[in-house]
This record gives sequence, C-alpha cells and structure tokens, in this order.
Amino acid sequence: MRRALVASFVLAQLLTSRPAVAQEGFEPAADGLDYAVNIAFAPDGTIFVADKDVGEIRVVRDGEVLDEPFATVETFAPVNEMGLLGVAVHPDFPSEPWVYAYYSDANENRNRLVRFRADGDVAVEREDLLDLLPTTFGIHNGGDLAFGLDGMLYVTVGEGSAQDLAQEVNGIGGRILRLNPDGSVPADNPLGTTNPTFANGIRNSFGVCVDPSSGDVWATDNGPSTDDELNLVDPGANLGWPVQLGPGGEPEFRDPVLSFTPTIVITGCAVSGDDLYFGEGYAGNLHRMTLPGPEEQIVGRFEGGITDVAVAPDGALWVVTPNVLYRQVPAQTTSPTSTPSSSSGTATASESPAASPSASPSPGGEGGGLTTTAGIVVAGLLIGGLLLMRNRLLRR
Repeated sequence: MRRALVASFVLAQLLTSRPAVAQEGFEPAADGLDYAVNIAFAPDGTIFVADKDVGEIRVVRDGEVLDEPFATVETFAPVNEMGLLGVAVHPDFPSEPWVYAYYSDANENRNRLVRFRADGDVAVEREDLLDLLPTTFGIHNGGDLAFGLDGMLYVTVGEGSAQDLAQEVNGIGGRILRLNPDGSVPADNPLGTTNPTFANGIRNSFGVCVDPSSGDVWATDNGPSTDDELNLVDPGANLGWPVQLGPGGEPEFRDPVLSFTPTIVITGCAVSGDDLYFGEGYAGNLHRMTLPGPEEQIVGRFEGGITDVAVAPDGALWVVTPNVLYRQVPAQTTSPTSTPSSSSGTATASESPAASPSASPSPGGEGGGLTTTAGIVVAGLLIGGLLLMRNRLLRR
C-alpha cells in the first residue's frame, strides 16, 4: 500500500509541477530586458527595444540582446507612465539611418521627441525634434510612435492630466501628431500647415499602429475607470475626451470601434493581414479583431502583461512583455480560435475569462501546464493505481 501511495504522489507531482511553456503558438525569442514597453523593426529584422526605466534603446538580433545599448537617454521613471516610452525606425532604414525615441527628460522635466543616427549598432548623432508636455503630474504622457504608409511619423501625446488640453485646437497635448521625419509639420496636415495635430480628444494612448494594406491609422486610449477605447483615427478627427467617453456621443466626436468597461488597460496594437491585435497591460490578454470590427476575441495570455504588439518584416506577430519578447512560431500563421468576447463592440472584464485560452499563466513567466490529453492519461494512471490497490486490500 505504501508503494502505491508513493507512486500516486509522484504522479501527482508530475501533473502539477511540469515546467511552464510559452503561450500556445508563441515562443520566447529574447529576454533579459529591464522593462520593455515598445519595439520597432528594421527591414532586415533587427529589433530596437525601448527599455523604459533604464532609458536604453536596446538592439536585438537573432534572439540576442546586444550588450551595448544603441542609445541612452537621461530619463526619470518614478511611475509606470514615465521613462523611455516609444521607439520607431525610419521606413527607409538603413539608407535613412534614423531611430526615433519619445522619453521623459530627467533634466527638463518634460517629454521629448528625438532621433538618433545609426552607425552599425550604435548611435553616433542625436537630433532633438520636439519639446512636448511637462511631466508635472507623472501620468498621461503617451509616447507610442509609428510611421505611416505616407512616410509620416505618428506620435501619441497624452494630456498630462490636464484634461482640457485635449480639446485645444492648437495645443500639443491629448492628441496624435503627424510629422515629417525631420520633425517639421507636413504641408497637408488636416488642421493646417503649421499645426502638427492629426487627431485630438485623446486621454492617454499607449498604442498607435498602421494598417500596411490600407494605411488606416489605429490608436488605443485608456479611460479612467470606464471606456478603454480602440479607435480608427481619421484625419482631423476629434475622439471626444474629456467631453465624451465611449460610443453614443455628439456627432462631432468620432465613436470608438471598441470600448471596454470596466477598463482593461489597453496597450499596443498591430495589424496583420485582416486582423488587428492589441494587448492588456495587467491581465496580459492578447486580443484579435477581424477588420473592420467590432467583434473581437481573446486569443492568448502572457504572464507579466502586454506592453506592445508588433509585426516583423517576415509577417510574424510579436508580443512584448516587460522582460520577454515572444515570437509567433513559424508553424502557426494564425492565432488560436476563440469565443468572441463581444458582439456589440463593448466587452467587460467579466466576459474575458470565458474567451481566454486553456493554458493559464504560471509564476515562472509563461502560460504553463500539461496538455489536456496528457492530463487525462496521468489522471487515468492515478485512478487505475488506486483501484488496483483497493482490490488487493479487499482480497486480504
């Protein structure tokens, strides 16, 4: 009987303590980062990573984080929404060898947009492009960057916890900017030749992305306790904050495509084929919305929370967490299917778990556990062993 109990204990340990594995369909591709919040790809697949708290742009090549940072900025990050917040690569890189960064300047106590000229894997020249809002309150700094098909740089700027700035026509806060690569204002901007605004009415956006087929610009926006939003951003659009949250407002405000109440801490986004992906900062859920929306599904969950989502030049989807970069495995070109979390474009936190994948996060860092089939086999062995032990005892 003692041997049978020992065998049962060993099998139970195998069932519960198998090493964690990555979310199904993804594999860890680079780690050892301090607090990665944003990535950008060069055409050859080289990755530039914004490592937020240490203020370093790190280079990742062939799964290795290079020892020497590409560039370092003097940043200050006493709270999560400050630090080195965004990175982008010129679309004609390396013939135009510029890497862009958005960060909270520790010396000037304000956000800055800068760019660095690359020479190999290090920066050899810096240009200051734009002074942005002061970091007085430490929150709502925005900072995500993306280049459009038009060759222009799109920049998310929060309202710095001064809500009314988002509705100032000629302001600099609470909006998405559209800039020439040298930081100047394009002549065809929607609000005039001297206004850098592409769209206003933003509260605090952690994600801007461009559809590589249509050129459509998408942006996420975080609400206070209701109405985290995913927005299709038209030129000159007013997205409503602080007058309107979520859908159903006045006609001069653009309704979001998706709105989440309670909030989910919506972060980075990326478009791949006919799908738009976006992440959750705390729960680590990866969402997929088939364009044009609004139905969406949770198709993955990543330990530590998702800070950014990106598509590599080879078409693979990448998911960024603070310490690990995950790559979609080559054998799987589409995400796992899942139950839609909403049919109306509005999802709540109570709906999310029903649509999440079967692999749950583990303390080790990745979603883990045995597959369902393996679990059934082990459970069967346990039950069979106990029944055999019982029969032997009855015969005595």
